[in-house]
Amino acid sequence: MSTTKHAHIVTRVNASQIKKETINGEDHYRIPSATLPDDCVMNGGLYSAAEIEASYKGLEGTPAPLGHPKVGNQFVPARSPHAINKHWIGAWNENVRREGGRVLLDKVVNIRVANQTAEGRELIQAIEKQQPIHTSTGLELEIKVANGESKGKRYTWSAHNMQFDHDAILIGEPGAATPAEGVGMFVNAAGDEAEVLQANVEFSDDAEYEITAAAEHIIRIADRAEQREQNKGRVERFVEAIKSAIGGAQSQSSQTTTTANANAPEGDMSLTKEQLEAALAPITQALNTQGEQIKTLATNQQADSEALKALKANADAAAKAESAKLDEKLKANGWTDEELSGMTANAKQKVVNSLQPRNGFHLNSAFAGSEGEDTNTLPE
Repeated sequence: MSTTKHAHIVTRVNASQIKKETINGEDHYRIPSATLPDDCVMNGGLYSAAEIEASYKGLEGTPAPLGHPKVGNQFVPARSPHAINKHWIGAWNENVRREGGRVLLDKVVNIRVANQTAEGRELIQAIEKQQPIHTSTGLELEIKVANGESKGKRYTWSAHNMQFDHDAILIGEPGAATPAEGVGMFVNAAGDEAEVLQANVEFSDDAEYEITAAAEHIIRIADRAEQREQNKGRVERFVEAIKSAIGGAQSQSSQTTTTANANAPEGDMSLTKEQLEAALAPITQALNTQGEQIKTLATNQQADSEALKALKANADAAAKAESAKLDEKLKANGWTDEELSGMTANAKQKVVNSLQPRNGFHLNSAFAGSEGEDTNTLPE
């Protein structure tokens, strides 16, 4: 059993790849775009490579309206009269093909036709200013129950018999609409309704983006290399001067360079040994000051450490003396060294406390068999 749905699949456009060309004697913009990567999972559904292969050519010649065509709150086919009157800007899709595991296509925009409407002029301005442009493929599909995983994502249904209606142009960043946020319903030419699914696709392996980024990176490297070459003489002289200041003596080559620097024309960035030492003097002084501060801090920390050690030794000695006193009291009450050896000072103190007199009296340990009289014992 299958269910019919309508899907909007949003992808981004590399605005730097948009080109102008002449078709039938008129200026057009060609917007390269991509959609439907093989075996992708969107909204919990699998769009398999086999199903994409069987249907992708249906995109050829479809309208490229500005936004998904709607009448009221319902999406409608892009070829319907209402959609043409409201969303047509002289743009269509062509050169549809599959490369690198995805569907590629071009949107061709007739500049003259686009400039006839406010919406079309907005698109032309966005293209010329290289503002964010997205595309969104509108298609009907049949959903069949399926379970599995593709590219690390689980799916519970699969798409079949895909029928492409259009591939729209979206200006600016697309909204993150989902079915739960009320994307709406699609009404096809026969009047049948279908729930609209929306998904955003980001091509991490977009070849055009990768090539453009690589080219820009190479240009930056070339610029830096050219700049280094231009400054090569100055850098070498500066390096020799630094070596001289640090080492205390110049090599023969650096002496030659310094002599040449003395006669250098105005504007030359070369430095003599004396000039470099004078320039580095404040830095050297600051480093020496920091070194003294670090030494002082280390000395203070060592003194604090010694004081802490002394305090700990005193505390240990006092604790040992107190423990000895407790031992004497407990031994007087019959405790042995063996019994006391495993007891902590706190435990000893608790036992001693239990032997203290209560209400002015205490039990004499010799009460049971002593011949001597103890005036503090309880009366018989």
